[in-house]
Amino acid sequence: MPRRVVIVGIVTAMRAALLAACCVAALPLPAQAPQPIVATHYFYWYHWPTEHFDEPGAPGPEGHCRHFVDPQHVSYRSVDWHAENFAAMAEAGIDAALPVYWGAPGAYERPNLAFARAGLGPMVEALDRLAKNGAKTVKLGLFYDTSTLANDTRGAPPPGGKADLTTAAGQDLFCTTVTDYFAAIGKQHWARHRGGALVVLYTSSFAGKRDGKLGNVLRERFQERFAGEALCLVADVSWGAIGQDLTTSWGAALWGPQLQRGVAQIGPGYDDRAVPGRRTPVREREDGGFYAYSWQRAIAHRPELVLLETWNEMHEGTELCATREAGRQYVELTKTWIARLRSGDDGGASIVLRWPEPRSPPDLSWGGEAKGVDEISADYAAGTRRGLREVTCGDGAFKVDGGALQPLPSPVGLNNHLYFQVSDHFAHDCDGDFELTVKRTPTPVRLEFDSWDTGATLSGAYTECSPTNVQARGELVVETYRLTRARFANRQNGAADFRFVLHERTASIRALTLRRVPR
Repeated sequence: MPRRVVIVGIVTAMRAALLAACCVAALPLPAQAPQPIVATHYFYWYHWPTEHFDEPGAPGPEGHCRHFVDPQHVSYRSVDWHAENFAAMAEAGIDAALPVYWGAPGAYERPNLAFARAGLGPMVEALDRLAKNGAKTVKLGLFYDTSTLANDTRGAPPPGGKADLTTAAGQDLFCTTVTDYFAAIGKQHWARHRGGALVVLYTSSFAGKRDGKLGNVLRERFQERFAGEALCLVADVSWGAIGQDLTTSWGAALWGPQLQRGVAQIGPGYDDRAVPGRRTPVREREDGGFYAYSWQRAIAHRPELVLLETWNEMHEGTELCATREAGRQYVELTKTWIARLRSGDDGGASIVLRWPEPRSPPDLSWGGEAKGVDEISADYAAGTRRGLREVTCGDGAFKVDGGALQPLPSPVGLNNHLYFQVSDHFAHDCDGDFELTVKRTPTPVRLEFDSWDTGATLSGAYTECSPTNVQARGELVVETYRLTRARFANRQNGAADFRFVLHERTASIRALTLRRVPR
């Protein structure tokens, strides 16, 4: 979610286990749809040029993230814009759009929430127009952005509070949010799964208390308002067991396919570097390779519901819609993979990713002098550093004294280390060979560097390396190490790229030099 939202999506995506089991629905739903349903999150809060275009890192026209093809015509108030999006989704084979809904009863006119209700009428008009013209279109489910359960988002007292969903007031807020949305859409446009209106919940982090009755409370309220109608509740894994029909997990665009029973959530990649203050890792798209890899995993999972994360969240770089940079590449890829999903295709030969994990974004706030050079160094005797610096963390405290870098005692139970960062201007998440020369006291040490050796500790983040040359120079030792296939992706403690493991705290380092080695 963009910076105006409290960011929790990437954290919740890392939860490891599915908290299972659903309560019995008030209206029994079919066990499974006859063929997979595909839905995508539709961010409609954009209005050129003042809403979600007017902050740093916004999607156009001069921002630094991906851009809409024609930003001047992007608006949640525009029937034409919604119609273009819905037609493109349908062309790709997507069944349902999930508008990311911020409507909070009692706060519909609040400036940060007003778009949520104002955009629904133009959406419905767009669907009606497409249907009248005989064009393919989608149905509308609901992506309930539960950020509105936070008091501060709604402007409700007390500050910092969250709605308690075990109380009548909290349940009324939760249920009315859902039923008001579907009342504004009209039944002819509802997306349905397992025979019920499709409701997908964002994370639980903005809610206070909840229990296993919440799902059935929502079903009862839904039936009270829409006689004879059921709903299909899909909850983020963070909610635990609240009586949902299915469970999913947010964060697939960053962390990879999220596969729960009956559900596959996938995305094309993640990059929010344009948003000030973000330090989220980047999921490289690999020119569609990561998206194809994710689709392969989804197809092998044989889901009844596939959630595509997202159609057009530009701030976080998860969009599938057409952009100035990628054109219609991801619309066409989506069309191809949905066809393969529904044909019973096995997904084809396994795709091997170049970047199997998210990449930490480069820290370009220091070390600019190292850009384009072949050698960086730190000389503690001379008091100079050029593209190489020491970093401190819990097991790597230090002091610079007497022209040397010396360790300070680590907490009880932790080893002693000296950690170092390579300037990201010099090398970052690379695949290169380097030579490291170290001038130090003769106390035994061990070097561990961040490499591509997935058999080493933590997928290579701590790859052991022995010196290729050792020379005694008076009271000091000069060692040379060959760092083969170094990655330098800031993956060690303290975002370091290499460290020395100290057998004794009497060790100290006088100077280091790191050079590129041509292959």
